[in-house]
Amino acid sequence: MYPRLLALDFDGVICDGLAEYFATACQVCQRIWGLTPAELEPCRLAFERLRPLIETGWEMPLLLWGLQQGVAEGDLRRDWPSWRQQLLQQSGIPAQHLAEGLDQVRDAWIRTDLQGWLGLHRFYPGVGAWLRQLTTAAEPRLVILSTKEGRFIRQLLEGEGIRLPRHRILGKEVRADKPTTLQRLLSAAQLPAADLWFVEDRLQTLEQVKAVPALQDAVLFLAGWGYNLPEERQQAARDPRLHLLNLTQLSQPFQQWIAAPPRLSIAPAEPEAWSQMTASGSPLLPAQKPAQAGLASLVLTLVELLRQLMEAQVVRQMEAERLSPEQIEQAGTSLQSLREQILHLCDLFQIDPAELNVDLGDLGTLLPRQGDYYPGQPQREGSLLELLDRLINTGIVIDGEIDLGLAQLDLIHARLKLVLTSSAKLY
Repeated sequence: MYPRLLALDFDGVICDGLAEYFATACQVCQRIWGLTPAELEPCRLAFERLRPLIETGWEMPLLLWGLQQGVAEGDLRRDWPSWRQQLLQQSGIPAQHLAEGLDQVRDAWIRTDLQGWLGLHRFYPGVGAWLRQLTTAAEPRLVILSTKEGRFIRQLLEGEGIRLPRHRILGKEVRADKPTTLQRLLSAAQLPAADLWFVEDRLQTLEQVKAVPALQDAVLFLAGWGYNLPEERQQAARDPRLHLLNLTQLSQPFQQWIAAPPRLSIAPAEPEAWSQMTASGSPLLPAQKPAQAGLASLVLTLVELLRQLMEAQVVRQMEAERLSPEQIEQAGTSLQSLREQILHLCDLFQIDPAELNVDLGDLGTLLPRQGDYYPGQPQREGSLLELLDRLINTGIVIDGEIDLGLAQLDLIHARLKLVLTSSAKLY
Protein backbone atom coordinates (compact mmCIF):
# COMPACT_ATOMS: atom_id res chain seq x y z
CA MET A 1 0.00 0.00 0.00
CA TYR A 2 1.14 3.51 -0.80
CA PRO A 3 -0.56 6.90 -0.39
CA ARG A 4 -0.99 9.30 -3.29
CA LEU A 5 -2.24 12.02 -0.96
CA LEU A 6 -0.65 12.26 2.51
CA ALA A 7 -2.34 14.62 4.97
CA LEU A 8 -0.54 15.41 8.23
CA ASP A 9 -1.72 17.28 11.27
CA PHE A 10 0.90 19.78 12.47
CA ASP A 11 0.82 20.18 16.25
CA GLY A 12 1.43 16.82 17.89
CA VAL A 13 2.47 15.11 14.64
CA ILE A 14 5.19 17.28 13.12
CA CYS A 15 5.94 19.78 15.86
CA ASP A 16 5.83 19.84 19.67
CA GLY A 17 5.01 23.32 20.92
CA LEU A 18 4.13 22.67 24.57
CA ALA A 19 6.52 25.34 25.83
CA GLU A 20 5.10 27.92 23.42
CA TYR A 21 1.51 26.95 24.21
CA PHE A 22 2.00 27.59 27.90
CA ALA A 23 3.93 30.84 27.40
CA THR A 24 1.34 32.19 24.95
CA ALA A 25 -1.59 31.11 27.13
CA CYS A 26 0.06 32.88 30.07
CA GLN A 27 0.30 36.13 28.10
CA VAL A 28 -3.35 35.92 27.05
CA CYS A 29 -4.40 35.28 30.66
CA GLN A 30 -2.34 38.28 31.72
CA ARG A 31 -4.01 40.50 29.10
CA ILE A 32 -7.57 39.40 29.78
CA TRP A 33 -7.66 38.52 33.47
CA GLY A 34 -4.58 40.34 34.78
CA LEU A 35 -2.97 37.14 36.06
CA THR A 36 0.77 37.26 36.70
CA PRO A 37 3.31 34.59 35.63
CA ALA A 38 3.86 33.76 39.30
CA GLU A 39 0.15 32.96 39.67
CA LEU A 40 0.11 30.78 36.55
CA GLU A 41 3.41 28.88 36.85
CA PRO A 42 2.04 26.39 39.45
CA CYS A 43 -0.47 25.28 36.79
CA ARG A 44 2.18 24.40 34.18
CA LEU A 45 2.37 20.63 34.73
CA ALA A 46 -1.40 20.19 34.91
CA PHE A 47 -1.73 22.30 31.75
CA GLU A 48 0.76 20.06 29.91
CA ARG A 49 -0.98 16.90 31.07
CA LEU A 50 -4.34 18.24 29.88
CA ARG A 51 -3.03 19.53 26.51
CA PRO A 52 -4.41 16.44 24.70
CA LEU A 53 -7.91 17.72 25.48
CA ILE A 54 -7.41 20.93 23.46
CA GLU A 55 -8.83 21.02 19.93
CA THR A 56 -8.35 24.68 18.95
CA GLY A 57 -5.90 27.27 20.22
CA TRP A 58 -8.36 29.60 22.01
CA GLU A 59 -9.13 26.80 24.48
CA MET A 60 -5.58 26.95 25.92
CA PRO A 61 -5.90 30.23 27.87
CA LEU A 62 -9.38 29.15 28.98
CA LEU A 63 -7.98 25.86 30.30
CA LEU A 64 -5.15 27.66 32.08
CA TRP A 65 -7.57 30.17 33.61
CA GLY A 66 -9.79 27.32 34.83
CA LEU A 67 -6.83 25.60 36.50
CA GLN A 68 -5.77 28.84 38.15
CA GLN A 69 -9.32 29.33 39.42
CA GLY A 70 -9.10 26.00 41.20
CA VAL A 71 -11.01 23.61 38.94
CA ALA A 72 -9.68 20.12 39.64
CA GLU A 73 -7.51 18.56 36.94
CA GLY A 74 -9.46 15.30 37.17
CA ASP A 75 -12.79 17.07 36.59
CA LEU A 76 -11.43 18.84 33.51
CA ARG A 77 -10.02 15.61 32.14
CA ARG A 78 -13.27 13.68 32.62
CA ASP A 79 -15.50 16.14 30.75
CA TRP A 80 -13.62 18.98 29.08
CA PRO A 81 -16.40 19.86 26.55
CA SER A 82 -18.84 20.61 29.39
CA TRP A 83 -16.24 22.48 31.41
CA ARG A 84 -15.24 24.47 28.33
CA GLN A 85 -18.77 25.83 27.98
CA GLN A 86 -19.08 26.41 31.72
CA LEU A 87 -15.78 28.32 31.89
CA LEU A 88 -16.77 30.47 28.91
CA GLN A 89 -19.98 31.42 30.70
CA GLN A 90 -18.21 32.08 34.00
CA SER A 91 -15.51 34.21 32.39
CA GLY A 92 -17.89 36.20 30.23
CA ILE A 93 -15.25 36.13 27.46
CA PRO A 94 -16.43 34.96 24.00
CA ALA A 95 -14.39 32.28 22.27
CA GLN A 96 -13.76 34.67 19.38
CA HIS A 97 -12.21 37.19 21.76
CA LEU A 98 -9.88 34.51 23.14
CA ALA A 99 -8.93 33.45 19.61
CA GLU A 100 -8.16 37.02 18.58
CA GLY A 101 -6.14 37.59 21.74
CA LEU A 102 -4.11 34.45 21.08
CA ASP A 103 -3.33 35.53 17.50
CA GLN A 104 -2.40 39.04 18.65
CA VAL A 105 0.02 37.70 21.24
CA ARG A 106 1.66 35.44 18.69
CA ASP A 107 1.80 38.17 16.05
CA ALA A 108 3.51 40.58 18.42
CA TRP A 109 5.92 37.91 19.62
CA ILE A 110 6.91 36.89 16.09
CA ARG A 111 7.28 40.52 15.05
CA THR A 112 9.56 41.47 17.97
CA ASP A 113 11.35 38.17 18.73
CA LEU A 114 10.95 35.63 15.94
CA GLN A 115 13.93 33.50 17.00
CA GLY A 116 12.71 33.38 20.58
CA TRP A 117 9.27 32.24 19.45
CA LEU A 118 10.66 29.62 17.07
CA GLY A 119 12.99 28.40 19.82
CA LEU A 120 10.04 27.29 21.96
CA HIS A 121 8.99 24.79 19.28
CA ARG A 122 10.75 21.57 18.45
CA PHE A 123 10.18 19.25 15.55
CA TYR A 124 9.95 15.67 16.73
CA PRO A 125 13.25 13.77 16.22
CA GLY A 126 13.80 12.81 12.60
CA VAL A 127 10.60 14.48 11.33
CA GLY A 128 12.33 17.51 9.79
CA ALA A 129 14.73 15.39 7.73
CA TRP A 130 11.88 13.08 6.68
CA LEU A 131 9.74 16.02 5.51
CA ARG A 132 12.62 17.58 3.55
CA GLN A 133 13.08 14.29 1.73
CA LEU A 134 9.34 13.90 1.19
CA THR A 135 8.95 17.33 -0.42
CA THR A 136 11.42 16.37 -3.18
CA ALA A 137 9.29 13.41 -4.32
CA ALA A 138 6.52 13.63 -6.87
CA GLU A 139 4.30 11.39 -4.73
CA PRO A 140 2.74 11.29 -2.30
CA ARG A 141 1.35 14.80 -2.49
CA LEU A 142 1.96 16.25 0.98
CA VAL A 143 -0.65 18.46 2.65
CA ILE A 144 -0.65 19.84 6.19
CA LEU A 145 -3.98 20.31 7.99
CA SER A 146 -4.13 22.21 11.25
CA THR A 147 -6.25 24.37 13.52
CA LYS A 148 -3.19 26.65 13.87
CA GLU A 149 -2.89 29.71 11.61
CA GLY A 150 -1.22 28.71 8.33
CA ARG A 151 1.21 31.66 8.51
CA PHE A 152 2.60 30.39 11.82
CA ILE A 153 3.06 26.93 10.32
CA ARG A 154 4.95 28.39 7.36
CA GLN A 155 7.32 30.24 9.70
CA LEU A 156 8.11 27.05 11.60
CA LEU A 157 8.55 24.94 8.46
CA GLU A 158 10.86 27.51 6.89
CA GLY A 159 12.89 27.54 10.09
CA GLU A 160 13.53 23.83 9.44
CA GLY A 161 14.34 24.39 5.76
CA ILE A 162 11.03 22.91 4.60
CA ARG A 163 9.18 24.75 1.85
CA LEU A 164 5.66 23.89 0.82
CA PRO A 165 3.36 25.84 -1.52
CA ARG A 166 0.81 27.93 0.33
CA HIS A 167 -2.08 25.83 -0.95
CA ARG A 168 -0.55 22.76 0.71
CA ILE A 169 -0.72 24.34 4.19
CA LEU A 170 -4.34 24.51 5.34
CA GLY A 171 -4.69 26.23 8.70
CA LYS A 172 -7.73 27.47 10.56
CA GLU A 173 -8.19 30.21 7.96
CA VAL A 174 -9.87 27.65 5.67
CA ARG A 175 -12.81 27.73 8.14
CA ALA A 176 -13.73 24.07 7.72
CA ASP A 177 -13.35 20.99 9.87
CA LYS A 178 -10.82 18.35 8.88
CA PRO A 179 -13.30 15.78 7.46
CA THR A 180 -14.69 18.49 5.14
CA THR A 181 -11.20 19.63 4.15
CA LEU A 182 -10.14 16.05 3.37
CA GLN A 183 -13.17 15.57 1.12
CA ARG A 184 -12.34 18.79 -0.73
CA LEU A 185 -8.73 17.69 -1.21
CA LEU A 186 -9.82 14.36 -2.68
CA SER A 187 -12.29 16.08 -4.98
CA ALA A 188 -9.70 18.58 -6.20
CA ALA A 189 -7.14 15.83 -6.80
CA GLN A 190 -9.76 13.53 -8.35
CA LEU A 191 -8.59 10.64 -6.20
CA PRO A 192 -10.52 7.86 -4.46
CA ALA A 193 -10.55 7.87 -0.65
CA ALA A 194 -8.33 4.77 -0.58
CA ASP A 195 -5.44 6.89 -1.92
CA LEU A 196 -5.63 9.20 1.10
CA TRP A 197 -3.56 8.57 4.25
CA PHE A 198 -4.25 10.88 7.19
CA VAL A 199 -2.04 11.15 10.30
CA GLU A 200 -3.62 12.88 13.29
CA ASP A 201 -2.86 12.91 17.02
CA ARG A 202 -6.43 13.54 18.20
CA LEU A 203 -8.56 10.41 18.41
CA GLN A 204 -11.75 12.50 18.37
CA THR A 205 -10.82 13.93 14.97
CA LEU A 206 -10.18 10.46 13.56
CA GLU A 207 -13.58 9.34 14.88
CA GLN A 208 -15.17 12.25 13.00
CA VAL A 209 -13.39 11.22 9.80
CA LYS A 210 -14.51 7.60 10.27
CA ALA A 211 -18.13 8.76 10.46
CA VAL A 212 -18.04 10.29 6.96
CA PRO A 213 -19.22 7.73 4.35
CA ALA A 214 -17.17 9.37 1.58
CA LEU A 215 -14.01 8.78 3.64
CA GLN A 216 -14.69 5.20 4.69
CA ASP A 217 -11.77 3.87 2.58
CA ALA A 218 -9.24 6.46 3.79
CA VAL A 219 -6.31 5.01 5.76
CA LEU A 220 -6.20 6.62 9.20
CA PHE A 221 -3.32 6.80 11.69
CA LEU A 222 -3.13 7.97 15.30
CA ALA A 223 0.28 9.52 16.03
CA GLY A 224 1.21 7.80 19.30
CA TRP A 225 3.88 10.40 20.12
CA GLY A 226 1.47 13.34 19.99
CA TYR A 227 -1.08 14.97 22.28
CA ASN A 228 -3.19 11.98 23.21
CA LEU A 229 -3.86 9.98 26.34
CA PRO A 230 -2.75 6.37 27.04
CA GLU A 231 -6.33 5.14 26.97
CA GLU A 232 -6.81 6.75 23.56
CA ARG A 233 -3.76 4.98 22.15
CA GLN A 234 -5.07 1.74 23.57
CA GLN A 235 -8.45 2.33 21.94
CA ALA A 236 -6.83 3.09 18.59
CA ALA A 237 -4.75 -0.10 18.75
CA ARG A 238 -7.98 -2.11 19.07
CA ASP A 239 -9.89 -0.28 16.32
CA PRO A 240 -9.74 -2.11 12.97
CA ARG A 241 -10.21 1.19 11.10
CA LEU A 242 -7.25 2.88 12.79
CA HIS A 243 -3.52 2.26 12.84
CA LEU A 244 -1.42 3.25 15.84
CA LEU A 245 1.75 4.80 14.44
CA ASN A 246 4.93 5.33 16.45
CA LEU A 247 7.65 7.87 15.74
CA THR A 248 10.18 5.25 14.68
CA GLN A 249 7.79 3.97 12.00
CA LEU A 250 7.29 7.44 10.54
CA SER A 251 10.58 7.46 8.61
CA GLN A 252 10.12 3.90 7.37
CA PRO A 253 8.76 3.05 3.91
CA PHE A 254 5.02 3.62 3.76
CA GLN A 255 4.38 -0.08 3.37
CA GLN A 256 5.69 -0.55 6.91
CA TRP A 257 3.34 1.96 8.52
CA ILE A 258 0.63 -0.67 8.66
CA ALA A 259 2.29 -3.08 11.05
CA ALA A 260 1.45 -6.76 10.99
CA PRO A 261 -0.27 -8.05 14.12
CA PRO A 262 2.26 -8.91 16.85
CA ARG A 263 3.19 -12.56 17.12
CA LEU A 264 2.41 -12.54 20.82
CA SER A 265 -0.80 -10.88 21.94
CA ILE A 266 -1.88 -10.65 25.55
CA ALA A 267 -5.33 -9.13 25.81
CA PRO A 268 -8.15 -9.06 28.36
CA ALA A 269 -11.32 -10.95 27.60
CA GLU A 270 -14.24 -9.25 25.92
CA PRO A 271 -16.80 -7.59 28.25
CA GLU A 272 -19.33 -10.38 27.61
CA ALA A 273 -16.80 -12.98 28.76
CA TRP A 274 -16.06 -11.00 31.91
CA SER A 275 -19.79 -10.75 32.64
CA GLN A 276 -20.11 -14.53 32.40
CA MET A 277 -17.14 -15.03 34.71
CA THR A 278 -18.42 -12.67 37.40
CA ALA A 279 -21.93 -14.10 37.15
CA SER A 280 -20.56 -17.55 37.90
CA GLY A 281 -18.65 -16.31 40.93
CA SER A 282 -15.26 -16.31 39.26
CA PRO A 283 -12.65 -14.28 41.18
CA LEU A 284 -10.90 -13.27 37.98
CA LEU A 285 -12.50 -9.82 37.96
CA PRO A 286 -12.94 -8.59 41.54
CA ALA A 287 -14.94 -5.50 42.36
CA GLN A 288 -11.83 -3.75 43.62
CA LYS A 289 -8.35 -3.43 42.15
CA PRO A 290 -6.53 -6.77 42.67
CA ALA A 291 -3.90 -6.99 45.39
CA GLN A 292 -1.32 -8.01 42.77
CA ALA A 293 -1.80 -4.65 41.04
CA GLY A 294 0.85 -3.01 43.25
CA LEU A 295 3.53 -5.47 42.22
CA ALA A 296 2.28 -5.54 38.63
CA SER A 297 2.46 -1.74 38.48
CA LEU A 298 6.09 -1.79 39.63
CA VAL A 299 7.05 -4.52 37.14
CA LEU A 300 5.27 -2.75 34.26
CA THR A 301 6.95 0.53 35.22
CA LEU A 302 10.37 -1.13 34.90
CA VAL A 303 9.36 -2.66 31.56
CA GLU A 304 8.21 0.78 30.36
CA LEU A 305 11.58 2.20 31.48
CA LEU A 306 13.39 -0.39 29.35
CA ARG A 307 11.03 0.23 26.41
CA GLN A 308 11.61 3.97 26.39
CA LEU A 309 15.35 3.46 26.92
CA MET A 310 15.52 1.13 23.89
CA GLU A 311 13.37 3.52 21.86
CA ALA A 312 15.78 6.35 22.68
CA GLN A 313 18.71 4.29 21.44
CA VAL A 314 16.83 3.43 18.24
CA VAL A 315 16.11 7.13 17.64
CA ARG A 316 19.77 8.06 18.24
CA GLN A 317 21.05 5.40 15.84
CA MET A 318 18.37 6.24 13.28
CA GLU A 319 19.31 9.94 13.32
CA ALA A 320 22.98 8.96 12.99
CA GLU A 321 21.99 6.85 9.91
CA ARG A 322 23.45 3.70 11.43
CA LEU A 323 20.34 1.57 10.81
CA SER A 324 19.15 0.05 7.57
CA PRO A 325 15.49 0.36 6.55
CA GLU A 326 14.99 -3.30 7.52
CA GLN A 327 16.47 -2.73 10.99
CA ILE A 328 14.30 0.37 11.51
CA GLU A 329 11.25 -1.64 10.48
CA GLN A 330 12.07 -4.49 12.89
CA ALA A 331 12.76 -2.11 15.78
CA GLY A 332 9.60 -0.06 15.17
CA THR A 333 7.38 -3.13 15.02
CA SER A 334 8.91 -4.63 18.17
CA LEU A 335 8.62 -1.39 20.16
CA GLN A 336 5.02 -0.90 19.09
CA SER A 337 4.17 -4.50 20.00
CA LEU A 338 5.79 -4.11 23.41
CA ARG A 339 3.87 -0.90 24.07
CA GLU A 340 0.58 -2.53 23.15
CA GLN A 341 1.30 -5.43 25.51
CA ILE A 342 2.02 -3.02 28.35
CA LEU A 343 -1.32 -1.28 27.72
CA HIS A 344 -3.15 -4.63 27.61
CA LEU A 345 -1.62 -5.70 30.94
CA CYS A 346 -2.49 -2.34 32.49
CA ASP A 347 -6.07 -2.93 31.44
CA LEU A 348 -6.01 -6.45 32.83
CA PHE A 349 -4.74 -5.33 36.25
CA GLN A 350 -6.91 -2.18 36.26
CA ILE A 351 -3.88 0.11 36.29
CA ASP A 352 -3.95 3.61 34.80
CA PRO A 353 -1.00 3.70 32.34
CA ALA A 354 -0.35 7.30 33.45
CA GLU A 355 0.55 5.91 36.90
CA LEU A 356 3.49 3.88 35.57
CA ASN A 357 6.17 5.97 37.24
CA VAL A 358 8.14 6.24 40.49
CA ASP A 359 8.82 9.49 42.35
CA LEU A 360 12.49 9.53 43.38
CA GLY A 361 12.26 12.69 45.48
CA ASP A 362 15.00 15.22 44.80
CA LEU A 363 16.30 13.02 41.96
CA GLY A 364 13.10 13.56 39.99
CA THR A 365 11.08 10.64 38.63
CA LEU A 366 11.90 7.31 37.02
CA LEU A 367 10.13 8.32 33.77
CA PRO A 368 9.15 11.74 32.39
CA ARG A 369 5.95 13.03 33.95
CA GLN A 370 4.48 13.96 30.56
CA GLY A 371 4.77 11.82 27.43
CA ASP A 372 7.65 9.75 26.15
CA TYR A 373 11.28 10.76 26.42
CA TYR A 374 13.09 11.80 23.25
CA PRO A 375 16.91 11.95 23.32
CA GLY A 376 18.67 15.26 22.98
CA GLN A 377 15.59 17.30 23.86
CA PRO A 378 15.68 19.39 27.07
CA GLN A 379 13.41 18.13 29.83
CA ARG A 380 11.79 20.49 32.30
CA GLU A 381 12.21 17.96 35.12
CA GLY A 382 14.91 15.35 35.52
CA SER A 383 14.22 11.64 35.22
CA LEU A 384 16.31 8.53 35.73
CA LEU A 385 15.48 7.53 32.16
CA GLU A 386 17.15 10.67 30.77
CA LEU A 387 20.21 10.07 32.99
CA LEU A 388 20.56 6.46 31.82
CA ASP A 389 20.19 7.48 28.17
CA ARG A 390 22.85 10.16 28.50
CA LEU A 391 25.21 7.77 30.28
CA ILE A 392 24.74 5.11 27.61
CA ASN A 393 25.21 7.64 24.83
CA THR A 394 28.44 8.93 26.44
CA GLY A 395 29.71 5.57 27.68
CA ILE A 396 30.99 4.78 31.16
CA VAL A 397 33.23 2.14 32.74
CA ILE A 398 32.53 0.78 36.22
CA ASP A 399 35.58 -0.89 37.82
CA GLY A 400 35.67 -2.15 41.39
CA GLU A 401 35.12 -4.92 43.93
CA ILE A 402 32.02 -5.88 45.92
CA ASP A 403 31.78 -8.10 49.02
CA LEU A 404 28.37 -9.51 49.93
CA GLY A 405 27.61 -11.19 53.22
CA LEU A 406 25.55 -11.32 56.38
CA ALA A 407 26.16 -11.55 60.14
CA GLN A 408 29.58 -9.98 59.60
CA LEU A 409 30.57 -12.88 57.33
CA ASP A 410 31.89 -12.22 53.80
CA LEU A 411 30.18 -14.80 51.61
CA ILE A 412 30.49 -13.52 48.04
CA HIS A 413 33.30 -11.54 46.47
CA ALA A 414 32.83 -9.96 43.04
CA ARG A 415 35.36 -8.10 40.94
CA LEU A 416 33.63 -5.98 38.31
CA LYS A 417 34.67 -4.25 35.16
CA LEU A 418 31.49 -3.12 33.43
CA VAL A 419 31.28 -1.14 30.21
CA LEU A 420 27.93 0.62 29.70
CA THR A 421 27.56 2.25 26.29
CA SER A 422 25.63 2.23 23.06
CA SER A 423 26.46 -0.80 20.90
CA ALA A 424 27.12 1.59 18.02
CA LYS A 425 30.21 2.90 19.85
CA LEU A 426 31.80 -0.57 19.96
CA TYR A 427 32.30 -0.77 16.19
